[in-house]
Amino acid sequence: MAERIIIVKMGEMAVVSDGIKDVKILKTTLGSCIGIVLTDRERNVSGLSHIMLPSRSKDDPLLGKYADTAIPLLIEKIEKRGGKINNLKAYVVGGATMFGNGDLMLNIGMRNYEVVKAILEKYDIPIVYEDVGGNSGRTVTYNHNYDEIHVKTLSKGVKNRKEVEV
Repeated sequence: MAERIIIVKMGEMAVVSDGIKDVKILKTTLGSCIGIVLTDRERNVSGLSHIMLPSRSKDDPLLGKYADTAIPLLIEKIEKRGGKINNLKAYVVGGATMFGNGDLMLNIGMRNYEVVKAILEKYDIPIVYEDVGGNSGRTVTYNHNYDEIHVKTLSKGVKNRKEVEV
């Protein structure tokens, strides 16, 4: 069985289908960004989007960067592959506090998560798995054929500090 891994970079998305003959794995690495997997198991179609920011700014043509444009676009791409919106379920990962003190105004990770959650509620797509928040990045690997998600929490490097008496 051939293994095919698709790396999804910031602001990008990928959709896969076709069954077990070709194992398809979607993978991304996140900090404050949100990785969202939408999957229709009945129609055998899944997609992963790497969302950077909650809402689109003015005329930016990169729709995959923003929760408010990436999720509808991912749904559209899944439907073009034969998926049905009322069959979709979501896996949501990321939204770490990478900078600041956790204040929601400064915490882009939690703002991303709140917008993603609201959009999924609007579309009536249930979240069946989430691993969000904290202050460490994550690597997400989704195996489409087996509907398995693996999340690896990345540890923040501890700098060697030397205390000096003055």
